[in-house]
Amino acid sequence: MLNRDLVKIGLGGKFRVDLSNFREYFKEIETKFQTDKNVIKGKQDSIPSVDFDEFNDIYNDYYNIELHHIDIHRKSCLVTLYSYLEYFLNNLCEYLYKLNNYQVEYTDLEGKGINRARLYLDKIVGVDFNKINSEWASIKNLNLIRNSIVHNSGESDREKVNNIIKNEPNLSLDIFNKIRIKDNYIDEAINQIEVFLTLIHEQVFEK
Repeated sequence: MLNRDLVKIGLGGKFRVDLSNFREYFKEIETKFQTDKNVIKGKQDSIPSVDFDEFNDIYNDYYNIELHHIDIHRKSCLVTLYSYLEYFLNNLCEYLYKLNNYQVEYTDLEGKGINRARLYLDKIVGVDFNKINSEWASIKNLNLIRNSIVHNSGESDREKVNNIIKNEPNLSLDIFNKIRIKDNYIDEAINQIEVFLTLIHEQVFEK
């Protein structure tokens, strides 16, 4: 039989540690890219103006980091972060099913992903989502951005996604209508997920 206190402490500690590790990893890679760009910039500054070919090669290296490597890194991190949120919510639903001896599992419900987990937490567990409307709205926005990256190669083709980008200073569209992500957006997404899971955790185990 599962021990409620141990499950409470274990799950609460897990998502906090996991998100902290993710935040540390993201910042470490971002720092590496910035260091690489600074090194290239230093090489550019030391090249004689007459050596166009060498300057062009170094410029291309800088361009690849700035517009391609960093873009891939941030989008990959966003997708991974969202996948973790989905995994954790499903895992939470599974633990609650066993802990409280519910007759219904989350997999019995229609839908998938975070929406199915939300339905389970709402209808079966009794989480009051009216208390966390703003946090849920942020998660749903994250979901739409993630879906554009995964299912549409990062291209925005929906009005809802365009509205999110217009109102989010850390997101933008390039000339090819592709989503561009600033590093602060990932930081904010980690914080939003941590707050959201904390509020869910409090309702589930402290009511």
